Amino acid sequence: FEIVKRISFSLKIPLSEKDLVKVKTTAQLKNIYDYEERINTLKDVFAVKTSNLAGKNILLFDDLYRSGATLKVITDVLYNQGKANFVYVLALTQTRKNL
Repeated sequence: FEIVKRISFSLKIPLSEKDLVKVKTTAQLKNIYDYEERINTLKDVFAVKTSNLAGKNILLFDDLYRSGATLKVITDVLYNQGKANFVYVLALTQTRKNL
């Protein structure tokens, strides 16, 4: 989160911490390997609380990219509920794939 705050400050762009919220507790996803099961687990977990995102371009940060399920679900929520104009994603790390 400190990285995101620094980027926001340096680029002089607003940081939204409370417009998107987790509204439901889920099991940890680290033990769920099936993509569709991950998507189903995340169904109705996130919601947009305000109208602040409508028509805006959003840069969504994630600390860890694994399957992309969480980012897909959140992106869909930002478009459908938040009425975002565009959603861009920046993931800081990606899990290793077993070779």
